[in-house]
Amino acid sequence: MGQLLTIVKEYLKDKKWATILLGGIIGLFGLFTIYIINEFDLEAMDSLMAFIPPDMLDFFGGVAALTNPYGFLTIEVLGFIWLYAGIYLVFSASSLLSQDVEEKTIELFLSKPITRNKFLGSKIVSLYVLITIMMTLAFLILSGGIATSQMFIDEGLYWDRVWGTYVIVVLFLSALSMIAFFSSTIFLNSKKAMVIGIIALFLMFFIDGFYIYMEEIENLKYFTVFFYYNPIDYLVHADIDLFIRDIIVLASINAALVIGSLIVFNKKDIPN
Repeated sequence: MGQLLTIVKEYLKDKKWATILLGGIIGLFGLFTIYIINEFDLEAMDSLMAFIPPDMLDFFGGVAALTNPYGFLTIEVLGFIWLYAGIYLVFSASSLLSQDVEEKTIELFLSKPITRNKFLGSKIVSLYVLITIMMTLAFLILSGGIATSQMFIDEGLYWDRVWGTYVIVVLFLSALSMIAFFSSTIFLNSKKAMVIGIIALFLMFFIDGFYIYMEEIENLKYFTVFFYYNPIDYLVHADIDLFIRDIIVLASINAALVIGSLIVFNKKDIPN
């Protein structure tokens, strides 16, 4: 157990400033968005909705999302969390294991009384802890902005929705990261894992964003992580049924990728 904790601590120590910086930037960007929202007359935007095509409104979450402070915050910040944090996390996950293989340090770890499952498990735990810390920092800053914004106070301080969405965000980013990590257990190569992770991320985003316009790809939506990430429905519409569905599916995707990574890595020959 001591060796596992050492691996986790060393990784988090190495990524400490990047984690704090990125989590802080996302949170501060949320504060800036809240400041902008406070300057808007969201109710006056109702009259503008008639000039926006229905399909475009649906793409952004409907009229309620564009005339609600939680909806506007979601569109600007949470809706693009895959871009603000996801790409960095995919990059980090792709090299988390492969770097040890490429630098031959994995031989040193596995020469000690530690199983492959425990070694890989420590890497996976490191990734999940990093994501949790980053998003906790971001949401604490966001929560501070929400708590001090008169517009959000007038709308209602729905902390259960905010922190429920936090759980979904952590699972969503973890699933995106684990796709790259799983790829790294197959190829044991950082570049290949990163390319696959980035391609998968953008391909899933494209399918989720455009399947309503293209019948040929409609059925593929169920195989994208993005289809199970709907922050507007949680924050604005308080859709508890959708929230429960998404949290179960995202948790299952994460579990499947973790188990798959362990199975593949145990059967993999480590190159000398």
